[in-house]
Amino acid sequence: MHRTHTWWYLTPALLLVAGCASTEPFEEQIRTLTWRIDAAEQLAEQASVDKRLAEKEVELAQQRARVLKERLALAYDALREAQAKLDSGLQDRLTELSESTGGGGKLEISQYGGVVLESGVLFAPGRHELTAAGKRTLEPLIETLRGEKYDDYDIELAGHTDSDKIKHSRSRYRDNWDLASMRANSVRRFLIQRGIPAERLHLSSWGYTRPFESMADKAKNRRVEIMLRKRTQSLPASAPRDQDEKK
Repeated sequence: MHRTHTWWYLTPALLLVAGCASTEPFEEQIRTLTWRIDAAEQLAEQASVDKRLAEKEVELAQQRARVLKERLALAYDALREAQAKLDSGLQDRLTELSESTGGGGKLEISQYGGVVLESGVLFAPGRHELTAAGKRTLEPLIETLRGEKYDDYDIELAGHTDSDKIKHSRSRYRDNWDLASMRANSVRRFLIQRGIPAERLHLSSWGYTRPFESMADKAKNRRVEIMLRKRTQSLPASAPRDQDEKK
């Protein structure tokens, strides 16, 4: 009888202790989960901020790209306008030069942009020295080239030949390029003798690689072309550069 009453008093205390012991792991789990939720919310908020910043940077980059595109378009327009003026001025000079024959005729302008001087007029067959007739042919062109309108132009003398290999004059000319360069140089020397500054004159030799119209028209392919290069244009690789350009 006494033992039964003792268990009746102890039962509530035991239940209370058991209840406290069983809730502590859950509370710890709840705290951990709550901390994770808070951390996740902070990360989400930071991600949202980063996204807005990235979107703003993209918008600014797009604006800069539009501005650069507009500036580039304006620069291209200015370049095309300047090139058009340059081409127009060069074409005027070439046309004037081609008409400087002294006899009312007109020299041809090749597809490469040079005034054509046929070798048959300037040189004896298989030779590079200027003939008397060749010198007379050059005189009116030289007079034109001495004009002030040509002061801003360098002069390239381009030698060309037909496709026939050198045979009878191998002792003098190793190949067609050799002959073409020596003929162009003869013209260069004569221009210098007549007062064209040497620093404005440059040579190139093309052999038979640039036919005037076709390989078959050999007489026209044997020629020297007078080509004009505005000072802003590229010169041949062998042309001297100003000291400022070398630095």
